Amino acid sequence: MSEEKATCNICRHPLDGNGRCPQCDVVAHVWTLRDWRPLLTLLLVIILGFSFIRLVVTLYKDREDALATEYYQTGLRQLAAQRPAEAVDSLETALVYSRDNFQYRLKLTDALLANGNSGEALGQLRAFWEQRPGDAQVNLKLARLEARQKHPGDAIRYYENAIEGVWPDRTDPVPQRIEARFEESEYLVELRRPEQAEAALLALETVLPENSPEQGRLGDLFLRNGDAAKALKAYENGLRSEKHELHPHAEPALDANQRAEREAELRRSALMGAARASFELGNFSAARHYLDELSPKSGEAVAMLQKLDRMEALDPFAEKISPRQRHERLIADYRISIERLARCGLPFAVALSKNQEPASQPPEPAPWGQLASWAARLNPMMSERKLRGRDDVEESAMRFVFQSEAAAQASCGPAGVDDEALALLSRKRLGAAQ
Repeated sequence: MSEEKATCNICRHPLDGNGRCPQCDVVAHVWTLRDWRPLLTLLLVIILGFSFIRLVVTLYKDREDALATEYYQTGLRQLAAQRPAEAVDSLETALVYSRDNFQYRLKLTDALLANGNSGEALGQLRAFWEQRPGDAQVNLKLARLEARQKHPGDAIRYYENAIEGVWPDRTDPVPQRIEARFEESEYLVELRRPEQAEAALLALETVLPENSPEQGRLGDLFLRNGDAAKALKAYENGLRSEKHELHPHAEPALDANQRAEREAELRRSALMGAARASFELGNFSAARHYLDELSPKSGEAVAMLQKLDRMEALDPFAEKISPRQRHERLIADYRISIERLARCGLPFAVALSKNQEPASQPPEPAPWGQLASWAARLNPMMSERKLRGRDDVEESAMRFVFQSEAAAQASCGPAGVDDEALALLSRKRLGAAQ
């Protein structure tokens, strides 16, 4: 029986007694494609396996992102439709599919607030603030919430943080900070803290472009805070440009026609605001100018023009009127003031309004006693004939009219149209500071 010798698996030469191939030991082995084939097959299987797993993971992540977006948009629509409970459910579901989406988490706090879950919303926002104390969005939402809960100190602090804070990437921080300043200023005006509000408004004035349509909004806040001069400046800044244009990024949902209508509305609002501020400052000619430009005229504008017309009709100091017209107007003003005092129930005024001599009675208390004596001296002079050449009586009569109207305004009921016109005339003649 012959003994079969083992051969080398590589070169097929017989092996020696030690099981080694003399040929391979002498000549270096060169690997062929046949030698690499098992390894290449294994590598291809591994690559295909990883590619398949990656494809599955990508498809799953894309599906998660799509579901998160879908539920988020649904939540936004439900919030807009004032269905906060449903919005909370949708936004929480969106976060299941996109757990680390910070914008979704922030919007959920809005839904919680709208649903009355203030405590939960505040807790989440404070947790966000601990993680991101410089985040402007978090600070702004905290400011609104603290203001809602009547914590002005905390609200103002968070507003300041929002103004100086960091806004999200790909977001222009300038308009965002301006809007935060507007919110803070309006909040301070509502709190009736005029000094703090004035400081906030002045800071806003420095960063708001002079041709911005928001100048009208700034003017409204200055006017509400009692600074008519600054308000008028803001309104005039907004009106000075040839066209009252919106910022290109403002209200992007509006089409061209809607934007044009919105711009016209802003201009009308600025004109009306400028008229109000001019009224407050006693500059009635400027007020009339702005009201004349306004079209169409609102009910308020029509009422203001009527007051101006009546004031001018009662003004005895108007230019280009005859002495007779001046005396007629002065006598009419005197009678209007006497009738106003009569409506206050003062006996001397009741008698004078009926062309009767006041009955002797105990002196009236101040300031009515002084006005009663004053009226008694003036009443016999209230005729066109006796007023001729008596500039001193004319001046005294108008001072009596202005002071009696002021006293009645402080102590009696609402004024009539003529009384309001005389009050305007008083401010025109004596200054708005009276």
